[in-house]
Amino acid sequence: MPTAKQDTPRKLSFPILQRVKLSHFSLYTLKDTIEFKVDDGILCLAGANGLGKSTFLQVVGYGMTGVVPKPSQKFVTVDDYYRDIRAFTREYFDGRLRPEHLEIAEIELEMSVGNKRVTITRGFVESESLRSLKVVSAEGYEEYPDDSPEKRHATYEKLITDQVGLGSFREFVFVQSFVLTFDERRHLLFWDPKVLETCLLIFVGVDKDQREVAERLRREVEKSGSRVRNLVFDIKQVRDRLADIESALKGKKGGKDEAKTYAEFEDLDERTKKAAEDVTTIEDKIRDVKLAIADSAARSSALRNEYNTEFSNRLNAKKSSRQHPYVQQALLEGKCGVCGADGPPVTKAVKTKVTSNRCPLCNTELPIGKEDSKMMARLKELDAALAREKKILDSNSMHVSQLETERLKRIDERNCLEKELKEFVEKNRNVVTRGSKGASEFADLKKIYEEQTQSITRQRDEELKHGKKTTDEYRTVQKKLEQQYLNAREKFVPRFNSLAKLFLGVDLDIALESHQNVTLVLEVRRTKRRADYQLSESQRFFIDIALRMAFAQFASPAGAGAPLYIDTPEGSLDLAYEAQAGKMIAQFAQEGHKVFMTANINTSQLLSSIATNSRKCGFGIQRLYRWTEMSAVQEKQETKFDETLNALEKMAKTNAK
Repeated sequence: MPTAKQDTPRKLSFPILQRVKLSHFSLYTLKDTIEFKVDDGILCLAGANGLGKSTFLQVVGYGMTGVVPKPSQKFVTVDDYYRDIRAFTREYFDGRLRPEHLEIAEIELEMSVGNKRVTITRGFVESESLRSLKVVSAEGYEEYPDDSPEKRHATYEKLITDQVGLGSFREFVFVQSFVLTFDERRHLLFWDPKVLETCLLIFVGVDKDQREVAERLRREVEKSGSRVRNLVFDIKQVRDRLADIESALKGKKGGKDEAKTYAEFEDLDERTKKAAEDVTTIEDKIRDVKLAIADSAARSSALRNEYNTEFSNRLNAKKSSRQHPYVQQALLEGKCGVCGADGPPVTKAVKTKVTSNRCPLCNTELPIGKEDSKMMARLKELDAALAREKKILDSNSMHVSQLETERLKRIDERNCLEKELKEFVEKNRNVVTRGSKGASEFADLKKIYEEQTQSITRQRDEELKHGKKTTDEYRTVQKKLEQQYLNAREKFVPRFNSLAKLFLGVDLDIALESHQNVTLVLEVRRTKRRADYQLSESQRFFIDIALRMAFAQFASPAGAGAPLYIDTPEGSLDLAYEAQAGKMIAQFAQEGHKVFMTANINTSQLLSSIATNSRKCGFGIQRLYRWTEMSAVQEKQETKFDETLNALEKMAKTNAK
C-alpha cells in the first residue's frame, strides 16, 4: 500500500551561496574589500595557520543567520539555542574588528534560495537587522529602501523560512549551525542524542510543528525528573531532621554526665559570644581613632594654610626667615623640605644657621629689624598648635597600629572558639538540642516537620503523575518519529554508507535506538560504537561529516543541491585517510552539491585527492594569504604556496577535460 502523501518527509531547499563580499574586516589587513564568486563544486579557502580561515567561515555563517555558534553551548531546544547564542554573537567580534572599522565593516552575500535570488548586507554591530535586502524572482526585482533595518531582517527571515521549507527561521539557524557547517567547534552529531533527535525531527519528520512539540515535551520530561529528584532530597532532609527531634524527645531526661556536657556547651557558647563581642568592640575603637585622625589632619591642614599666609606676610616685610614652613619643618620634624633628608643632623644644621642669623638655604646674612610683635605672637601660636596636632596624629596613628594588632589576635581567638563550638555541637548534638528546648517545643517542631514531610510527599506524587503523563506523550511523538525514520531508511542510510565507506574503507551501518531520545548509533563491522573514544579522531570527524552530507542529500529536492561548509580538520588525518577524505568530499560535490571548505597549504594528499577527483563538478581556490599579513617565516614560503596551489588548479582542470 503506498505511503500517504502527508507522510512523505519534507524537501528542504537550502540557500546556495553565489557571491561573497566582505568590507573593512580588520583581521584581513591587506584588503579593505574581499569579493569573489562561489562557483559550482568545491571552493577551497587556502592559507597558512593563524591567518583567519576559521573566522572567515564563521563570518559567512553570521551573514546568513545573524548569529555565531558558541563553542560548548549546551543544546536543549532550537528556541533556547537561538536565544543563548544571540548573546554570544555580540561578543564574538570583539577584538576581531578595530574600533574605526566597527561601524563600517559589513558582509554582503548573494544566494539562490528556491526560485529566488537574494542579496543581503549585514553589519557587525546590528546582528538582528539588515542594511540592504534585494530579491530577484520570476515576478521581478524588489528592494526595501524605505523599510527599517529590523523590518528588512524580518522580511528576510520569513523569505528564508518559506523558501527553505522549515518551520521557523530559528530552525534554519539550527540546521546551518549543526548540520550544514562543520566548524572549529568540532561538534559531533553521532554523540549528541538531543541534537541528533532534533535533526531527525527536521529532516525525517513530516510536520513543521512536530519538532517544536517534541522538544517541548522533551524539556518538560527533563524538568519534571529534576523536580522529582529535588523533592525526594527535600523529603530525606526533613525526615533526617525529624529523626533527630524524635531522638531528642526520647532522651529528654539526661543523667549527670549529660548535665555536665550541656554546662560545658553553655560555657563554650558564652566564651564564643564574648570573643565575637571583643572583636566588634576593637573594630569600633579603630573606627573612632581613624575618625580622630581625620579630624586632626583637617585641623593641621587649616593651621598650615594660615601659618603659610602669616609667614608670607612676614617675609614681605623682610623679617626673619626662622618661621618659614620649610625651616619650621626642619626644626620640628627633622626633615628637609628641599632635598628630603631627615634626622637630627637636619635639625642641627638648620638651627645653627638660624642662630647665627644666616639663611639656611643660601647662607645670606639676614637683616635685623624690628619684629611685628602681634605677627610674631600669632606665628608662635600657630607653631605651637601645629606641634600639638602633630603629637595627636602621631599618637593616634600608633594607637591604630596597636589596635589592629590586637584585633587580629582577637579574631584568631574568636575563630578558634567558633570552630571548637561547632565541633562540640556536632559531637553532642542530642544533648545540646535537649538542653536548649523544652518538651513542648520539641512536640511543636515534630508536628511541623511531619506536616512538611506530608506536603512535600504530595508534591512529589503529583510531579510523578505529571512526569508520567508527559513521558507518555513524548513517547508517542518519538514512536511516530521512529516510524517516519523506518519509512525513510531505505533512501537515507545508503547515502550515508556510500560516503562514509569512501572514507573509512569498511562496511558501516546506522541503527535507530530510543532510550531517553530517538537517536542513531553508528555500527562499524556490525559493532556499535556508542562512545566517541571507540573511534580515532579523524574517523569521528569525517564520519560525522558524512552524516551531515547524508542529511543534506536526503532533504534536497532533485537537482537542487545543498551546501556544506567545512573547516577541514586535516590535522587529525594520517596518511592512510588523507586521500580517502578527499574522495568523500569530491563525491558529495559530484552529486550536485556545493562545498565551501578551508585547508592548510601543505604536502598532504587531501587537496590533491580533491583536485584529482573533482572531475567536472568544479574546483576553485581562494588564496587567503593574499588578504592578510603573514609572519616572516610564512612570507618566505609565499612562492611555494603559489606553486602548490597553481599545480592543484591545473590538476583539477586536467581532470575536468
